Amino acid sequence: MDTEQGKESHSSSSSIWSRATDSWLLHIHQPLDIVRWFMPSWFTVSMGTGILATCIGRIPYDISAVRTIGAILFFANIGLMVIFSLLLMAQPCVNPSISTYMRVHPRRMLHYGAVPMALGTVVAGIGTYGFYDTSSVALYVGWAIWWVSVALASVTSMLVVYIAVSRQTGGVESVTGAWLLLVAPLAVCATAGASIAAYLPASQAFVTLFVGYALLGAGAPLTCCIVVLYVHRLAVYKMPPHNSILTSFIPLGPVGQIGVGAISLGRVAPLVLAQMGGVGEQGKPLTDLGGSLDAFMLNAGILVALLVWGSCVFWAAHAIFSVAYQRRTNKIPFNISWWALTFPVGVFATLTAEIADLLDLWFFQVCFLALVALLSLLWLFNIARTLVGVWTGSIFGISELQD
Repeated sequence: MDTEQGKESHSSSSSIWSRATDSWLLHIHQPLDIVRWFMPSWFTVSMGTGILATCIGRIPYDISAVRTIGAILFFANIGLMVIFSLLLMAQPCVNPSISTYMRVHPRRMLHYGAVPMALGTVVAGIGTYGFYDTSSVALYVGWAIWWVSVALASVTSMLVVYIAVSRQTGGVESVTGAWLLLVAPLAVCATAGASIAAYLPASQAFVTLFVGYALLGAGAPLTCCIVVLYVHRLAVYKMPPHNSILTSFIPLGPVGQIGVGAISLGRVAPLVLAQMGGVGEQGKPLTDLGGSLDAFMLNAGILVALLVWGSCVFWAAHAIFSVAYQRRTNKIPFNISWWALTFPVGVFATLTAEIADLLDLWFFQVCFLALVALLSLLWLFNIARTLVGVWTGSIFGISELQD
């Protein structure tokens, strides 16, 4: 009898494995297909994981278990970055025609902006978990990663934007929130620069601060222009179709990142200027408005952050209403675009945390904790569905890419 039960159990396990393998083979004809059709949109998984690790690290309570979970996510994010980077670099060797494919399908190029943003979460995470304080090696490794992200952000915001626009076949009706992915890295890199500038020597910190403000100055107007174009598209052609409705959450990220960048750079500016021999006392920025350059930069950052926070509330509400409306009439299948939910919510939480730290208002502290809880639930849902999709092969969407 035990033998029969063992045979049945073995038969059941074999059947499950067979079904999983069959499902995998339906989508992945060869293992190299994963590399051949790897899309940069996978870096949104790293973005979501990295921003969650940063948010958990900013929870204003000394709970070792929570801190440990955040650190695990931080190192997991580094692992994801390494894996995705290797796949992306190996792709031209396995699929030399990928560049031609991208030129023919310019919408696929929009997701290249996810690469520097994912690197930005690594730079921010190194500072959040105190590695800059304890290791000069980590400091300069983080600074090097930041410069790489700056270079990639510059390429995506200029060269890739030109290629995508020059080969764009649709009109205004084809504009979605995904267009913001090309210019959002500028503000993300500005924020990441602020997180590391306070630990660098004076001259290097000043260069980082200057480049950070330059990136924010380049990214903010471009973001606003695309947002206006997107609102025009919504007014004339209504909301995006159900298969791209999740991009409605994307504007929440780049818009919020403007506020995070402004307030982060404003907070670090007094420290950097003091190291450089700047005027003004470090203790007066909040009260001595206009008394010195560093006070002005900090107060301007707070003002921009508060204005942007209100805009984030609007975009969050708009995204929720849009998805709920489409969900009533159309099923939204799970795919990699679901990760577009995590990073924008994380940016909103980070912006709220920055305001709460400076103004010490309980309202923003409660909002931050609520947003971190929501972000954690979204991440758990996405990672569970993604792992299932990886196991079955359905998440790779090879047939969709080949159309």
